[in-house]
Amino acid sequence: MDGSLMDGISAARAKDGLYVEGPVGTGKTTRAAEHLQSLLGQGVPAREILVFLPQRALAEPYREVASEHVGGRIDILTISGLARRMIQRFWPLVAEDAGFDESQPPTFLTLETAQYFMSRVTDPLREEGAFAGLSIAESRLYSQLIDNINKAALVGFPPSEISGRLEGAWIGGEGRESVFGDAQRAADRYLQMCRENNLLGFGLQLQVFRKHLWPNDTCRNYLRGSYRHLIADNVEEGVPITHDILLGWIPEMESALVIYDEGAGYRKFLGADPDSARRLKGCCEHHIRLEDEEEEEKESGSASNGKARISGLGEQVSRALQPHRGNLGSPEEIRELREQIGVIQEETYPEMLEAVGRGVKSLIEGGSEPEDIVVLAPFLSDTLRRELSNLLTRLEVPFSLRRPSRPLSKEPAVKALLALSAMAHPAWRVQLGTQDLAQALSFSIRDMDPIRAHLLARAVYETDEEGRPRLRPFSAVASETQDRVTYRLGEQYDQIHGWIKGYIGEDNQPLDHFLNRIFGEVLSQEGFGFHDNMSAAARADRLVESARKFRQVIEKADLEGQGPTHSPAHGPTQDPIGRLYLQTVRKGVAAAQYVQDWSEGTDEGVLLTPAHTFLVQNRRAVHQFWLDVGSTGWHSRIKQPLTHPHVLSRSWKEGKEWTDADETAAGLDMLSRITDGLTRRCSGQVHLAISSRGRNGQREQGYLLKAFQQLFGRARR
Repeated sequence: MDGSLMDGISAARAKDGLYVEGPVGTGKTTRAAEHLQSLLGQGVPAREILVFLPQRALAEPYREVASEHVGGRIDILTISGLARRMIQRFWPLVAEDAGFDESQPPTFLTLETAQYFMSRVTDPLREEGAFAGLSIAESRLYSQLIDNINKAALVGFPPSEISGRLEGAWIGGEGRESVFGDAQRAADRYLQMCRENNLLGFGLQLQVFRKHLWPNDTCRNYLRGSYRHLIADNVEEGVPITHDILLGWIPEMESALVIYDEGAGYRKFLGADPDSARRLKGCCEHHIRLEDEEEEEKESGSASNGKARISGLGEQVSRALQPHRGNLGSPEEIRELREQIGVIQEETYPEMLEAVGRGVKSLIEGGSEPEDIVVLAPFLSDTLRRELSNLLTRLEVPFSLRRPSRPLSKEPAVKALLALSAMAHPAWRVQLGTQDLAQALSFSIRDMDPIRAHLLARAVYETDEEGRPRLRPFSAVASETQDRVTYRLGEQYDQIHGWIKGYIGEDNQPLDHFLNRIFGEVLSQEGFGFHDNMSAAARADRLVESARKFRQVIEKADLEGQGPTHSPAHGPTQDPIGRLYLQTVRKGVAAAQYVQDWSEGTDEGVLLTPAHTFLVQNRRAVHQFWLDVGSTGWHSRIKQPLTHPHVLSRSWKEGKEWTDADETAAGLDMLSRITDGLTRRCSGQVHLAISSRGRNGQREQGYLLKAFQQLFGRARR
């Protein structure tokens, strides 16, 4: 196999292109990284090589090769990164045709700033009665409206068609159709505002690149001259316009290697289109399919110690879920697979979690490394996150968490910094609850437990006659409360109070500067909560970066009405952009997904993460614990009343209704992909955790549980 693959790659050097496909774990990316190393070893200039990926988190194997190379930088880009780079270089050529002001540079929006500007057009619509009857958090409203615009760009249809496509598929009541019309009005106004002010979010960046830059001869010739060798990995997780571009680009390359993961497509809800990616096979002269070890063993008649590989489990579960995929294996084959499955079954959800904790602890005591264990859930809610954290802490099991979609404002370290920011800027008139301040004090002062923090917060927090919050010194607290809090902790509180009081008397500073200062001058010092807490320090760094980017975008956009520097009734307002940022984050707007969180490689202990995140990050584990297998969350789509990943896709025929049968089929298809992907990333044992009564106390019979019941029944024959 190796020789054939390397021969194929050599043939690809002859400008014919090589398309490599196969299941996960067959070494496709490893060999692609070796091909990159080979190109460099043959003297190909690094600047002529482009590694093209659907997301930056998958870049690590190529970064390792690049880091060892001296003599030029290898570009590792996503479609978004490529689009942004070309817009920056060729903006004057296409700005006017794209509807922007060519005399002014573009302003690229982050997730926070895109949602902020969406709120500026959406909130007035809501005041006029738009989105009436729709119960949805503001942050989810803004994100789904932006997602519609992004989907239009990713798929390649005009954003003016958003409401028509959604209405055409809707089979519910008429009320939702009016909401789709409101969503279209919000999108239209947002895009108009962006064009009038040269603001480019993710969707507009892709639209400008696809419609105006890619067809432009100057840009196209620049790309032809810059990149002569292409490695496009995980194309099944890419979006249709990426595939459109590659179809025209691959024939122009001196060499092209395209990697396709069979059975993947985990990012469908983000626009990934595996069927579209298969078109790339047609523009490559050479095709190679890599088989997994189990298939090779069947063909050769050999086996590893007589045991079926765990990867075969995913295929059997898929067949149980979707019979059209083929017949189930024989009872003997299922029994062999059954040996690789552990089952934890308890009556209640808390008992199930306890049993999982004991199972994890037992594996570690038996010699397994904590890093070889992952606990997977369909969704990692705040409640489940807290329950698992408390459980493993009590069992003295080291663990790490991965939940990229978690809003920055939900992190305890960030909540503490935001509360202190509000107290340090009284002119913003942010009203904190006692609990908000108590949590900030409990986190910021080491050894201050929640009870003492609550007592102290009640005693020191007050507002003046104009509604401005302020803190009292510890000396002003009643002696009985001082005794209960203790004077040692009171002294540490006074350090925070004194620093904030001094800061208020200084000249106005941007919020990101304030955050840097209070972290470095107080909170990171010995005795305070951020001292020697690397995780908290990382969250603080993300918050500072997020606040800085928000400020830079707002300053550059310079739109009227983003916040006056003076309030007619109350005089000077401290850092109006900082106030806007605080308001935006407190609404629950998620901070941008920082690639550092995924690629630092500093995870220690048992990993707790959603199943989707585990797959998208292309991780592996010896032992996998699947939580609450009976839950419908394993196959149910998150409710999104204003958007639809399947209807707003290239594969869905416009005007065709989306039925319950379509929803079920889509859920089963994704569940099949998930189970197959998870089992192929497990080299030891899958542990199924089942609760007879789910979290809500009701008996659950999700499709995943039914599939395993069918398999286990066949194994008993």
